[in-house]
Parts: sequence; C-alpha cells; structure tokens
Amino acid sequence: MSEYLAAHIQERLAARAHELGIKVEVRDDVVYLHGQVASVEQCRQIEEAARVAAEGRRVCNEVSVVPVREPGGEERLS
Repeated sequence: MSEYLAAHIQERLAARAHELGIKVEVRDDVVYLHGQVASVEQCRQIEEAARVAAEGRRVCNEVSVVPVREPGGEERLS
C-alpha cells in the first residue's frame, strides 16, 4: 500500500506542482518528501499538492531550497 500511495503522490506532484525530482517515501503512515527546488514557492506548492494526495496522512516536507544563481561574467566559447 505504501508504494502505491508514494506513486500516487509522485503523480500528483508532477501534475500540480510540475515537479519530477522529488522523492516520496511513506513510512508508518507518514509521507516524507525529499529533494531540492529553486524557490520557497516551489517548496510550498509541493507540500500543498502532497497534502491533498496524502489523504489526511501527516506530511514531513524535507525538501531543500537551493537558489539558482545567474552565471558571473561572460562565457567564452572556443
């Protein structure tokens, strides 16, 4: 059952939060989310989508926000 629920939540994350790189684990009726995103807003959307799909189970959001930085300077091509 936990594998089915994890797959269901993963599908929901792809459809609602447009996120494919989040790992979902279900242990002892708790849903754990792992991975990295570029913004706090993405993190919030992932948690919200997971809560809807988790059907009342506790969601532990362990997703990290890692801001994407613009490259510094010019890139030279040879």
